[in-house]
Amino acid sequence: METAEIYAKTELGLRELKERHLNLPVPLRGLLIMVDGSRTVADVLEKARALRLDGSALEALEVGGLIAKKFSAPSTATNGAETPSRTEDEVERFMSGQQMMSDAINRHMGFRGYGLMMRLQKTANIRDLHDLLREFAAALVKRIGMDKATPIVSEIEALIDPRQ
Repeated sequence: METAEIYAKTELGLRELKERHLNLPVPLRGLLIMVDGSRTVADVLEKARALRLDGSALEALEVGGLIAKKFSAPSTATNGAETPSRTEDEVERFMSGQQMMSDAINRHMGFRGYGLMMRLQKTANIRDLHDLLREFAAALVKRIGMDKATPIVSEIEALIDPRQ
């Protein structure tokens, strides 16, 4: 579990908060309440120190199916490591994929796609686009339906992941 990842409550987690069937200990229930889909693991753990909880409690919630990863950690180089060189093909595929996703958001979602567009603009490489693709596909299917969204998502997926 990386500190830059963002977790959100699952359906089971939301149901547990309402119905209390699992009888979670008070500190663990408090931690579940803190996981809101917008705070990073580091933010949640910082606040969880007041409840005397650590990363293992967060992992227990994940293993129990009460929370799930919403966003992966950014795929940027850290600790002063060199950024891996990218081929011209990778850069071109990234730029084309990002543009295709942007066009689809503008064309089919309009203002409703604002948050997704902001996350798209923060992408820095093909892996980031791939991480965002699932959420993009779900939003597109919800907005225009499975039949119309499938060719758009398939084209983008083939572009950013040529192994398929």
